[in-house]
Amino acid sequence: MPLTPLLAELEQNIANDISVDRLAEAGLLSRSQLYREFYDTTGHSVKEYVRKRRLSTALALIKHTDTPLLDIAHQCGFGSQQALCRSVKAATGLTPTRYKASGDEYYFPICESQPDFTVTISTETIPATQRLLYYDSRLKGLEDRALAWLLAARPGYRGRIFGRNGQQRGSKLCYELYIESDHPDQPAFTGTFAKTSCSNIELEINAAWDYLYDDWLKTSMFSMADAPYFEEYIHGSGQVKRLQLYLPVQKRPGFHKIQLCQCGDMHFLAARRSGKDAETIASKAVMDFLTAEHPRLAQSARQFYVSTAQEEKPGLRLVQKNIYACGIALQAAIDAPPGLEIITHPAGEYALLEGDCCGDAGVYASVLAAWMGDMGLAPAAAPFAVYEASGGFDERDIRAKIYVRIAKGVQRDL
Repeated sequence: MPLTPLLAELEQNIANDISVDRLAEAGLLSRSQLYREFYDTTGHSVKEYVRKRRLSTALALIKHTDTPLLDIAHQCGFGSQQALCRSVKAATGLTPTRYKASGDEYYFPICESQPDFTVTISTETIPATQRLLYYDSRLKGLEDRALAWLLAARPGYRGRIFGRNGQQRGSKLCYELYIESDHPDQPAFTGTFAKTSCSNIELEINAAWDYLYDDWLKTSMFSMADAPYFEEYIHGSGQVKRLQLYLPVQKRPGFHKIQLCQCGDMHFLAARRSGKDAETIASKAVMDFLTAEHPRLAQSARQFYVSTAQEEKPGLRLVQKNIYACGIALQAAIDAPPGLEIITHPAGEYALLEGDCCGDAGVYASVLAAWMGDMGLAPAAAPFAVYEASGGFDERDIRAKIYVRIAKGVQRDL
């Protein structure tokens, strides 16, 4: 990735005064390119990224070594022991001494991924507009037909055009168009957006939205805001040249929360399935059995298990499929019927990451794996996830917990 030399330079000099010009030189960028591309990739300014990496390193030293706080402050680029203590308190709510004794760990990972699409974060104003509704029974090409209808009705229109999916009416699909007008019926809207652009090709538009939702958003320091999304059509001479996508976002609070903990045996009733919709099919198999044979357990289930593995099948060529094991946590033993099984994760020391319900445990598993590598910890088994619902099943009420059992006898090397 273009920022790899820059990030390596930053990590090697995390305790020193880091010159922006030096970083730009390491990344073969101008100062303005550095600011823009660094923020596009990490979701942070250089200063904020450095601050969080310094604090992450300091917290690891506090937790796992007996290094004096003054030495940690100097090693990690803090101006004084007092500055380190203030930063620890602000991030964790604890003094360094209490943080060391607590079971919690906080970690800010090194940025390692290169986006497929350039994403920028900025405050944007969607101007006051007039809303036009286009209905059609065909999904494919809906946006293009809506635009053709608009430009045919208003030849020579040169203002900005925004669009998004509308509410279906009967069998008719809806696409909403928003145009600048002397008589607007929609007020101006200002918000923080993650933006990317793409060609006006349906496959590329879908790929860009998929990237924003499924890849960039989950690994960035941002979450979706409660605001509408938009597509803006960059047009001229009656032709759409490109699209600008606007995804409303807000900064995630704080760090990922990680702790090392001793866990007893954990038992799960699960089904393993592979292929298309494997996760859904496996989950349904477990819940169908519980509903029929143990309805109270089905109704009270609040901890849901997910793990993945790879299956290899020899043939003309090697085929790999994701295998999902999905189920619920068990507090008491039950007999598993054919097609289901009891999965037991034995008692021991586990690395545990807690986060919000991002929908993809693999995102958090990669963060936890990076943290374990920094700590010199080796896994004894593959990670697994437990989604815990407190109260209802709204995404805001669900916490994702990623567990990795720690191999015994591995030295922590910081």
